[in-house]
Amino acid sequence: MSKTNSLQLLAEYGDDGQSSDDDVPGPRVSTKRTFKEDTFNTRLLVPDSIKKLKVNQAWIDVPADHQGRLRTFEHERGNWATFAYINYEGHEGIRHLIESIINSVPVVSMNEVDDFHISLTKTVILKHHWIFPFVNSLKEKIIHHKRFVAAFGDLKVYCNEEKSRTFIGLEIVNGYNRLLSLVKDFDNCLAEFQLPQFYDDPSFHMSILWCVGDMEAKLNEYMPLLNKRLHDIMEDYLNENWCVLANCIYWTTFMLSGRHDAERVQRRHFLQIASSRTINLAEKPQSKRHLLLKNDRHREKRHVKGSAHTSHLTI
Repeated sequence: MSKTNSLQLLAEYGDDGQSSDDDVPGPRVSTKRTFKEDTFNTRLLVPDSIKKLKVNQAWIDVPADHQGRLRTFEHERGNWATFAYINYEGHEGIRHLIESIINSVPVVSMNEVDDFHISLTKTVILKHHWIFPFVNSLKEKIIHHKRFVAAFGDLKVYCNEEKSRTFIGLEIVNGYNRLLSLVKDFDNCLAEFQLPQFYDDPSFHMSILWCVGDMEAKLNEYMPLLNKRLHDIMEDYLNENWCVLANCIYWTTFMLSGRHDAERVQRRHFLQIASSRTINLAEKPQSKRHLLLKNDRHREKRHVKGSAHTSHLTI
């Protein structure tokens, strides 16, 4: 190709298109982009799977997912629900009692309680970074407490504050003052974190059955019959421990990451209560007259005669 033709082609190339370089004084600068610039400036399409995600979707309670129960507070990220309690291991006599109650109250759909316990606080909300300071505060509060035995009395009906659930439970008839002392110390701990304290005049009990809604009036109609069944079962299972050994304080912190209880994130902790004596678990009421302690709610009777079964725990 001749030199003249080459210059003509360059001139045509410079005149082609809508470039305005000729109008700008100074040396001509190429406006072509490099491969790397094209790569970074190309906008990628957002995948459909990402588009379908809902950011910060509000948690919606579905009672059908947990046997019709209504949640009393929303589950938010970073919030953990917790409560303190004394644990109780069930036995054959308790299971027989539960079956008897369910069969005796056909008009109400009753559900067995998952874990038997005596509550010492309400269910309260902790921020995640509060958990360890809260635990340390609990430890300080129970140092001066000693272990004790609390016995069951009659069956009673209880309804929660929201009137969304009704419970049948065994009332605590002795050991009441010891439980109340624990609650007062725990209330001081809750006050440090500006959390709701326990009830002013608590009725300590262990729930064994529950149902949805306010069924207190209806269930109270069955109480005379159910308590007669209770006394008969206690006589049949005399060697079972119809009392609670308060040797550990448990508290559970849990968070729901979704709608289903299967997604529960749970942590269980416990603190041992100090004591220098040995409690004989056979020291329980021999008859319903001893167990009910009708003359004095707070009196402790722990000595019986002729017990065939003896277990000891050194605490």
